[in-house]
Amino acid sequence: MTGMSESKAESVDRERCLTISLQAEASRLRASDGKEIPFTRAVLILRNDCQWDVVGIALHASLGQEGGTVQDVTHALAPSASASLSSGGTLSRDVYDLLLPAHPGTASKVHMFGHRAVLNWTFDLAVWAEYRLPGSSGPVRTPVARWVLRWHVPDPATGAVALVIEEGKD
Repeated sequence: MTGMSESKAESVDRERCLTISLQAEASRLRASDGKEIPFTRAVLILRNDCQWDVVGIALHASLGQEGGTVQDVTHALAPSASASLSSGGTLSRDVYDLLLPAHPGTASKVHMFGHRAVLNWTFDLAVWAEYRLPGSSGPVRTPVARWVLRWHVPDPATGAVALVIEEGKD
């Protein structure tokens, strides 16, 4: 009996080999006054650690503003998802460029006030993927990855916008 349950656990671990992570990445952003300022971006990374190509990837995301409602922003990720991801391959997408404009309240403020509109906001981001492995009977779903994102200006003299990423709670 023990041998069977261990074998089953190994099979599940082998199937769940698509990982989702979020990283802060230094970049520059053109401000409304035309100046380029240091801006830290949140980059969503999907990595295929499987021994096989994964196919039929469907990324899902929800985004909630502190004190606001949670909204499904999967449509923002749909054009950027790949139909397949080769073994060892990665797919990365900029959260600021994709997800924040998908949030209607933020989108209008970003268009009116530029990048600084996000400084007073806290976002809860939840992302998961569903995919197929060759020969599998059904889709495999990753665990839900959750983060809390906050942008701030640590030194007003420079105007640089920094990002804090915290693990989210279930």
